[in-house]
Amino acid sequence: MKIFWVWLGLIAFVGSYTACSGVRFSKQVDLTQYAGAYGATCQQQGDTKVYCEGTEFVAGGKVDILIVDDNSASMSYEQARLAGRFNNFISLLDGKSMDYRIAVTTTDVSSSGNPARAANQNGALQDGQLITFPNGSKYATQKDGDLTQRASWFNSVINRQETLNCENFILNWVNNGNSLDSLDYSTQYIANCPSTDERGIYSANLVLKNNPNSFLRAEADLAIIFLTDEDVRSQLYYFNQPGYGLDDSDKASSLITNIKTVYPGKSFGVHAMIVKSAACLSQQNAQTQGLVSASYGYEYNNAVHLAQTAMDAMGGTVVASKMVAGDICSNDYTTQLKQIFDNISGQIKDSIELGCENPTDLVVTLSTSDSTITHSMIGKTLKFNKKLPVGTSVSYRYSCPI
Repeated sequence: MKIFWVWLGLIAFVGSYTACSGVRFSKQVDLTQYAGAYGATCQQQGDTKVYCEGTEFVAGGKVDILIVDDNSASMSYEQARLAGRFNNFISLLDGKSMDYRIAVTTTDVSSSGNPARAANQNGALQDGQLITFPNGSKYATQKDGDLTQRASWFNSVINRQETLNCENFILNWVNNGNSLDSLDYSTQYIANCPSTDERGIYSANLVLKNNPNSFLRAEADLAIIFLTDEDVRSQLYYFNQPGYGLDDSDKASSLITNIKTVYPGKSFGVHAMIVKSAACLSQQNAQTQGLVSASYGYEYNNAVHLAQTAMDAMGGTVVASKMVAGDICSNDYTTQLKQIFDNISGQIKDSIELGCENPTDLVVTLSTSDSTITHSMIGKTLKFNKKLPVGTSVSYRYSCPI
């Protein structure tokens, strides 16, 4: 246990605090104004001071987790694998007492050639909108039902029916002897499938810009997880069409810039389950009878590295474990999810707001073995030099002038 003594007045503090309990003074004050943001217990001492004390337990902190789910054809296999492992991920979050929100959006962004229609629930699955959970909410929290219910709800959201419908349409079309090169197929594809133009980073940027359903909290950390077997606008690899390129909102650099601009100082992580190897690319291309092509996740991988660089530059705001650019071909996503969990859950709260500026008689006690943690007062804020590990107990006492 590490104890910081800012002023060695504890004996006088305790004696005067006890002796004056219940005494009325000529100058009565509202004690709540001295309690600070975390509600310390305060008592007036004479007509010149108020003494306060409090204890805070560092739980898992707040984190908003956005999953960008590629809902195009060939993704049903990967969606099912992620869904089957996510209950363990939620269990880990619960075990850390984390205040989390989990939301899901798709890689589908509208355009003139990709309008709102039945295949994308008339636009409800497009443009960074959040998919509705079975309980009617746009995001799941630790307070929603029990673990089994939350895992079931997540499964129903990450497994996209429009993805399966599209895959079945393609297979039936070919199995009935029809050509994939016909105009008829293009027309029917639009009617039966969500967009084949995957724009996951654009979708994430739209969530940042619009904050649908007030999902994102200014005070919470942010984790973005991409699940896709193709790169951003991967048809660039197959068609050299004029104007068919990456808009600024499709680029990894824009995502990192937007996070830092909209939420300056926020701790965040970017993770991706993507095609990283030739073997995985071959495996993905073989799915759906080889009718749908995959591609390396270059831009998503770039987003992971840029996010890591940004957090490293901030210093002390994220845990030592690195962000994940995982293998979408993995038979078991447990390892990737555990790495993501370690990244978003390791260290949180780095300050406590007290009830007055530059308080006196300050005593701070931390139940941690980390001897490198120090603190200082900045106005009303008791500021630590790094985020405190989960499980730390912070006891503090201070006095404020009346």
